[in-house]
Amino acid sequence: MHQAQIRNKIYQLPSRWDELTADQVVKAAYLSSQKLDAVSLAKLMFLVLTRSLPWWKRYRLQFFYFFQANTAEKGDLIFLTRSFAEFTDFTSQKLKKIYLNSVPKKTLYGPNKALANCTLWEYIKAEQYFMKYIETKEEKWMNHLIAVLYRQSRKDFNPELHEDIRVPLIDSTILPRSLKIARLPLPHRIAILMWFDGCRSFIIKSFPSIFKKDETKSQPIIGNQKSAQWLDMITSLSANMAQFTDIANTNLSIALTDISFRIRQQAKSTKKTK
Repeated sequence: MHQAQIRNKIYQLPSRWDELTADQVVKAAYLSSQKLDAVSLAKLMFLVLTRSLPWWKRYRLQFFYFFQANTAEKGDLIFLTRSFAEFTDFTSQKLKKIYLNSVPKKTLYGPNKALANCTLWEYIKAEQYFMKYIETKEEKWMNHLIAVLYRQSRKDFNPELHEDIRVPLIDSTILPRSLKIARLPLPHRIAILMWFDGCRSFIIKSFPSIFKKDETKSQPIIGNQKSAQWLDMITSLSANMAQFTDIANTNLSIALTDISFRIRQQAKSTKKTK
């Protein structure tokens, strides 16, 4: 947390994405969608950070910023927002639920922190739509991505038996759900996209043997960023269709750990053969 001191009073402000509230994440997502210069963005982002304070502290700090602070003091306060550009880790789930404006009104539930309860297949589908959105900037792919991650709760959910409150992912439900998600306010959808990007970066750093870095591009690659690469990988791990389904529905972290182990073992075998 950042500490801003004004006349012997300390004001604690978030310094990392994971420290923001859901409201602050949505507000930051809104700002990111606006065409603002760096200085204007930093000024508005500082005001977003003050939203985590109790209302009387928030108004006091904002009053100081607008009416009492000199240029140097304003600069120091705005500089606090720099940490969000320097430390981009963002895995904490801030939007656990989203509410669709439908009849009847529906509640969709998202994955846990760092996609902890996602399956391998769920991540593969989300990755595909994420890359399509990055390449085309078409909102429909962002909506598809959210439709993969956010689903209704299962009727038989029991926290002692089930890891995930969401119904299992069925590919045929992605499109109709994405059409409903398209009505969700854009800042909320961008906030979810930003969060998935943070989780994705965390996963890429955690499993470098799977997500190789292309020196000619800024984005890490999985094979050639094609779903066929993932399908080939799952096929190589399974002996029949039943195993293929089981592996695809395996917890993401467990599946990637197993794949990383197999890659290391294969590399060792290849080295010994040479």
